[in-house]
Amino acid sequence: MRLYRFMNAENGLRSIRERRLRIGRIEELNDDFEFIGVALQDKAERIALREMRRHLSDKNGVLCMTKSWSSPLMWAHYADSHRGMALGFDVPDQAFYSVEYTAKRPKLSDFGHLTLDDITPEDIKRLTKMKAMGWSYEQEYRAYIALENATIINGSVHYFMPFSHNLNLREVIVGSRYTGRRSDVLAVVDDPTVDTYMSRGSFEDFVVVRQREDSMWP
Repeated sequence: MRLYRFMNAENGLRSIRERRLRIGRIEELNDDFEFIGVALQDKAERIALREMRRHLSDKNGVLCMTKSWSSPLMWAHYADSHRGMALGFDVPDQAFYSVEYTAKRPKLSDFGHLTLDDITPEDIKRLTKMKAMGWSYEQEYRAYIALENATIINGSVHYFMPFSHNLNLREVIVGSRYTGRRSDVLAVVDDPTVDTYMSRGSFEDFVVVRQREDSMWP
């Protein structure tokens, strides 16, 4: 299937040039409810659940992508207000799973349990898929990846997934406010089979579409 990763121009060009995507750390994701979506009344259980998340984050990362590049919100929030880009990848269907959005935090009883001690690995997997309904515009897909082969950049630890047949770059879509030259992007992509083009706002709907006028991106 085809999935997309939004980013600002600098990070997008770097990712293409280095042929890799950064793997997110669970503890650094932008939703504080990540992995702890179950509602708990007991303070000790809330602390224990956060500790479970911390241990999971020590060994596993997440690669977050989206099903569509047409959302103006995604361009605004993750591509520097249309100044950045979206990279489209062909990935194996089984490697990523869709996030489930919910309007209400589930209780332990919804999992069939009375205490946090009863939580199973399958329950944890369910929690990793769960986000609040307010995030549904992201149409997010995720892959969970074991953290290996750390890279130190400016004193900080980072993890990356290299481009490959399982993460195959097929599109580079720059935002309507992108200021770089087409020739510079094409030189970094260095692959004529990768569809590279500019986007624009639709003339009829609140969606982002392909800019068909090549002269708009010299």
